[in-house]
Formats: sequence, structure tokens, C-alpha cells
Amino acid sequence: MKQLKHIYISTTLFVLILVFIPLASFAFDDNIALHMGLSSIFGAVSESILHHNTNLGGTERVLYGTIIGSFPGFAKEVIDSTHKDNYFSGSDMAADIAGVFIGAVIANFVNNKIQVNINKQQGKTTVSLLYRF
Repeated sequence: MKQLKHIYISTTLFVLILVFIPLASFAFDDNIALHMGLSSIFGAVSESILHHNTNLGGTERVLYGTIIGSFPGFAKEVIDSTHKDNYFSGSDMAADIAGVFIGAVIANFVNNKIQVNINKQQGKTTVSLLYRF
């Protein structure tokens, strides 16, 4: 079952990469695109872990995934503010939160719609993807 959870998280991260590569090329600021792109991974992982380990509903998973996934960005901004020529950037933090939220929403959609089945019978392993409409 643990292997199946890793496949769900990998599938979610793959979808995020497909979404953010074109988005980053049209972004108005590379720094904001970088913050959003990296933070979306934290949101996706947080939502996926909550999805497979709790009985929370979709809205709660996205909300808590956004809160949990925002901690790395917040910690980075706090650390930045301790350096002599740097400061806490509200716009970077906003981009982090937006990215985390987008990642959590995409992960929630993927985790609800895509099911990965792994069956091992008579020495043969089959992997199937099921998309729910």
C-alpha cells in the first residue's frame, strides 16, 4: 500500500510539472514563477499525504495542505530577513501561498480522479490507470 501512495504522489508531481513549465515561460517575473512553482510541490505533497492518511473532506485537505505547505516558504522568508542585505518579502510570500494553494487543488483533483492499480499474479505485474469521470 505504501508503494501505491508513492505512485499517487509521483503522478501528482508529474501533473504539476506539466502545468508549471508552460506557465513559468509566460510569467511576468522569474522570481515569482520560481516561488509559485516550487511551492506548488509542497502543496501537492501536503494534500496527497492528507488525502491518503486522513478522513478529511476535499476542502479541508486543500485548506490544511495549503497551511502545511506554506511553512517552508515562510521559513525561507524569515531566514532571508536575518541576512544583512535581505528582507522578508511579502510578494514572495504571496507567491508561495498562491503556489501552495494551486498545488493542493491540482493534487486534490488528481487524487480524486486518478486511481493506480498494481496487481501481481503468477509472477506477472500489471499496472493500470483508471480515470474517473
